[in-house]
Amino acid sequence: MTAMGGGGGIRGYLGYAGLVLFALVLLNLLVRRLGGWRKLLGWIARQLRGTVAAFTEPIAARRRYRRRLRMLVQVLRDSRGWDQAESAMIAAAGISPGMAPYAVALAKRRIGVLLAGASDLEPPAPWSADPQDPRLWWIDRAALPENGSVREMPLLVCVGTDSTGGYVIMLDLLSGPRTLSVYGVDRTARAVVQAMAAQLDVRLPVGAIEVAEGIHSRHDGMPLEEAARRLGAWFVVGAGPLAGPLQAGRRMLTLGVARGSSRLLEALPDQTLRLHGGATWLRVDPLPLAKAVARSIRRLPPHEFESGVPFSPEAAPADELSDLDVPAGSVGVSAVPDGKAASWS
Repeated sequence: MTAMGGGGGIRGYLGYAGLVLFALVLLNLLVRRLGGWRKLLGWIARQLRGTVAAFTEPIAARRRYRRRLRMLVQVLRDSRGWDQAESAMIAAAGISPGMAPYAVALAKRRIGVLLAGASDLEPPAPWSADPQDPRLWWIDRAALPENGSVREMPLLVCVGTDSTGGYVIMLDLLSGPRTLSVYGVDRTARAVVQAMAAQLDVRLPVGAIEVAEGIHSRHDGMPLEEAARRLGAWFVVGAGPLAGPLQAGRRMLTLGVARGSSRLLEALPDQTLRLHGGATWLRVDPLPLAKAVARSIRRLPPHEFESGVPFSPEAAPADELSDLDVPAGSVGVSAVPDGKAASWS
């Protein structure tokens, strides 16, 4: 009896071993059909990484957002930072007549100026060219030269941070065409236009900016055609193109592509901004911009024009296409000494 029972146990173990061997053979055949063990293990690793990322990415994105929001708020409230950014653009423009600054990348200890023009010009000391982009010139904040006499100061607006979150990107609205068009994904583009309009409304003198209807749901602006003709309006913000050409001496910020020549700022589906005609690597993260502007609106420094010439719409050329090759804008206006809150936000 015992011998028979022992034999049955051995046969049972052998049967189990055969089943395991059979399962391993089937598994090996299946893996070979899928491309081999290395490919299968790689697929499993990717799936595990994707699962982990699905849980951790929202937390990381939130932390990135808060970090960039804090940086934008600090820069927007720092009047010295605005002054140094303008000084860097003026200094870069004075190096060579062929160089036209159009944006700055503002960091804690240095400032980068993005230039349009000849890329073979070697920057003089204390400037240094970026190794990846010869049209991006860096200078330490402490090494900025004193401003010389200029016809007008750059008019900077903050549009967000770079894709790495290391720099704050500002555009000069007085360089290039008289119109800046923000288009693409409507939700992103509209928020960017609203934030830029709020900055202009606070920094420019009273009456210098007119925000037309269709920009903000809580602002009942006048129709775009009337806003563009309003006496004293130097900067017009509106949705959609004008029926006719923009009057001489005026500038425009539009939600959507404008009529005639304009600088294009595209809101992409990945929630970044691309400046057409600018550096190919430049991708702007505008997501924290609206909240940063809202938190800093009463502490933005006023814009100062050094020309000393009062605003006159007739001071600029009437041909709206002539500014394609002219980086300078129209004559500025005198800045008010005290800041003001946005009148429409």
